[in-house]
Amino acid sequence: MPIIRTNGFYIGPICINYGFTAFFLICPLLVLGFSGIISLNISIALSFIASFLFPILFYVTSWSLWLMIYYLCLPNELFENRPETSDDLLFDEDERI
Repeated sequence: MPIIRTNGFYIGPICINYGFTAFFLICPLLVLGFSGIISLNISIALSFIASFLFPILFYVTSWSLWLMIYYLCLPNELFENRPETSDDLLFDEDERI
């Protein structure tokens, strides 16, 4: 199914990717560094490296999570769930019933 959307559709995966990177990766590393469990220099270095590598590796997963959330909230936009009378899916918010 082609993913052709407008009105900020592509911001969803970016927000998911940023949230996971910031809250589940960088924050714990910095907390470990500032609490003295690991060296602060190592913590900052790992955070810097992870802030570049993790979003690239997590890209596909963030898209999967975004599409799951999107179709969970708007199940009628799935191809199999659309009404039989419709010719095509209505992706524009103004045209939705």
